Amino acid sequence: MARTKERPAPARRPLPAHLSRGAVAAAIVVVVVMLVVAALATSRARAHVLTPLALVVIVAVAAATGVVVGWVNGLYEGAYDMLRGEAVLVCEPGCWAEPADDPWAARTLWRSALAWAALVALWAGAGGALVAVALNGRRAGLPVTFVALTGLTGTAAVVIAVVARHRGAHAARRVLALERLPQGIRRRAWLEVALPLGVTQFGVNAAAACLLFHDYAVPATQAGPKVLTRTVALADVVIIVVLVASIFGVVAARWGRTDVLLGRVSPDDPARQQATPKSPVGPQGLVYIGLAGLLLGKLASLVLPGAPTLLQVALARGALGGVLAFAAAGAGYVHGAVNARALTPTESVHP
Repeated sequence: MARTKERPAPARRPLPAHLSRGAVAAAIVVVVVMLVVAALATSRARAHVLTPLALVVIVAVAAATGVVVGWVNGLYEGAYDMLRGEAVLVCEPGCWAEPADDPWAARTLWRSALAWAALVALWAGAGGALVAVALNGRRAGLPVTFVALTGLTGTAAVVIAVVARHRGAHAARRVLALERLPQGIRRRAWLEVALPLGVTQFGVNAAAACLLFHDYAVPATQAGPKVLTRTVALADVVIIVVLVASIFGVVAARWGRTDVLLGRVSPDDPARQQATPKSPVGPQGLVYIGLAGLLLGKLASLVLPGAPTLLQVALARGALGGVLAFAAAGAGYVHGAVNARALTPTESVHP
């Protein structure tokens, strides 16, 4: 009989060393993401260069977007690392780094995320304004846009991720010691996680549409290659669907798993919301959400007129991104939470 191969025990590192390694990995990811954002922004601009105002707004919006999700994800990642034993706290309970409240409470979680996002957006926008002044009226091409995004938005994203993981690791120990009744998985998933994410992604995608297409000629009767049409506005629907569904489905699954390990949630229906180590809930739901997103994009192409206004395009793309984020985050959270109840012995909690 074949023996099941056990997973090796996670490496145990002091929290400062663990955060340092995480910061290096996050910096590499951020550089790649900022290159993609810069290329996308300049590819849609007139002559492939951004106006100084557009550069400032793109830097600020990108910073706020990254921080809203990055702060929440960092809190969960820090707690998960500590619970799995990958990060070892170097101070005793009650130390200065341990928060006084529960940072995962719904209002506290999203209020702190939005506060950090606003603060970082102001900082990044001010830095972008200095870059615009240095340009002295000239437009910003891909190299300048990439450097500005990486130096301002990317730096802020890495710092916020480290701060949030540090807070989450210490908060996990405090939350484990609290006596409380856990919430139902469905309420936490759809009302407290997916709904705020869907609302924020609606705003983000609508703002991104305004930035991407503000240089296009409207109405479409004007001559020139940069004419805003329904086809142009929805040309990248497949990319939007794949990115939103995969990113939010994956990160929300980790959030659901961590909430179970923290004792924050329990099944609404134990007879249905259960899994075993040999039969975990699969990721098929995200595939169905992706297919539904493609159908939603097709519906948007039927609703939008052939020569839409910038407002119509912003609303259509915002609705597409918001609905996809809501569905992917909710399904991903439930998927992760249900599977977390079937932890194998090698994945046990290390408080």
